[in-house]
Amino acid sequence: MVRAPKILVMGAGLIGLSTAEALQRRGAEVTVTDARSDVMHGTSYSNSGMIHPSQSRPWHSSGDESFDRDATKAVLRLAKDSQGLLLERFQSLGLGEALTRPAGCYQIFENSLEAQAAQEFYLSVGIEADLVSDAIKTLGHLALHFPADRSGDAYAYGRALQERLSENGAVFIYKASDLKLRQGRNGVTAQLRGHIFHCDHVVICTGPQSAEVLAQLGLSLPLTQARGFAVNFDRPNLELAEQPIMDAQSHSAMTVLGNTLRFSGTVGEASAQPLLKRWFHLAPDVMSAVAPAREIWSGLRPVSPRGRPYISGTSIPHLWVNTGHGHMGWSLCAGSGELMAEMIMDGKEDARFGFNG
Repeated sequence: MVRAPKILVMGAGLIGLSTAEALQRRGAEVTVTDARSDVMHGTSYSNSGMIHPSQSRPWHSSGDESFDRDATKAVLRLAKDSQGLLLERFQSLGLGEALTRPAGCYQIFENSLEAQAAQEFYLSVGIEADLVSDAIKTLGHLALHFPADRSGDAYAYGRALQERLSENGAVFIYKASDLKLRQGRNGVTAQLRGHIFHCDHVVICTGPQSAEVLAQLGLSLPLTQARGFAVNFDRPNLELAEQPIMDAQSHSAMTVLGNTLRFSGTVGEASAQPLLKRWFHLAPDVMSAVAPAREIWSGLRPVSPRGRPYISGTSIPHLWVNTGHGHMGWSLCAGSGELMAEMIMDGKEDARFGFNG
């Protein structure tokens, strides 16, 4: 009888949980560690809720249009695969609310020329995008509608995944910020509080901390950190769009999730103030109707300068990396976990997301 491989997954956000779930489904014995006190307490915590293959284009252009287009197409293919897997997982996890939410997302523009230029790009890479304007759905602004996008509560999904993993025997270890990796003769060993993990594989899914973790082993992972904010309000007594509304200028969004109205996003800002100021401009009636914020949260997105995530082995045997998803973590998590599990368990190779280190 073949022994089940023992696999340590570092990171209990959307990417780590999705990776652990895909590995467990293939028969692996999984241990998940996280530096925080619970799952989904890092970058994944107050996600915008958008499952948007439409937004596969890198936020930061490389200056090479061909390079950016190739990156967009690679991420788009993974995002479409991931969306199909997420819909299946919603069903199996009993997350009916996500399945009944209206499909689609909107992206608003204040300049018609910018909207038309963006539409041309989306259509050129195979993303359906229709120019529309609606008093509720686009707040009266000119917008692009992406009918193939979806949305759902990422935090609820992560919690449900954790419960499924635990029921099926996965071990979770929290407050593991002092976990150390060491290269051994046959791969990598992990040590925590005097205990050595003897595992067949280690997968790094620690988001913005991934470069720091890999540096313990002398590996240099090109990764930058892009801070984002989320502000949660009680949903006001107004007619609001059930589909998320994105703002092209500020890389932010307004999302209704149950009884919560969430404004989230931005990049390069030092506080949530610019986010709120922007939405006071875009949606003054909505912002005037909300009570004081219930919660303000900030987190770091792990951004690969290549415009696509790292889902790959490394130069160290049995050490793997699944990180660098930037603003696409929720959209890519299920597909990234599946691809990682296929690489580890089935020997699949995929150079699109390789890490040369």
